[in-house]
Amino acid sequence: MDQSVYREFLQQLPIPSLLGEPAEDSVNHKVVFVNQAFTDEFGFTLSQIPDKDHWWQLAYPDPTYRAVVASQWELEWELAKEKSLEQISMEACVTNNAGEEFRYRVVSSVNHSAEQDTYQVFFVRLE
Repeated sequence: MDQSVYREFLQQLPIPSLLGEPAEDSVNHKVVFVNQAFTDEFGFTLSQIPDKDHWWQLAYPDPTYRAVVASQWELEWELAKEKSLEQISMEACVTNNAGEEFRYRVVSSVNHSAEQDTYQVFFVRLE
């Protein structure tokens, strides 16, 4: 699917979504797209979260909780790669721009090949 068509599809989704782009030499992936539902839900624009580190600092402002989420996320990612799974999913409390915290099911595709230049992340609110 053409990248612009895919982004337009994501833009129309009613759930917060972003596209990440893996970095060859870093785990700090670039955020290349957020849909309107993402901005509406969390209050952040793409310019405020240019990469994974910026997003995680805003979404998980408590450093201890952020470390727990990061550890669990990386474990899920590695298990998915080992088992050749297409996605990972976990629950996390995400903080929005107003400082409010809500629980989400965070679902991400797992990039198994070099041909895939982006992966998507979806946030399904549980409360």
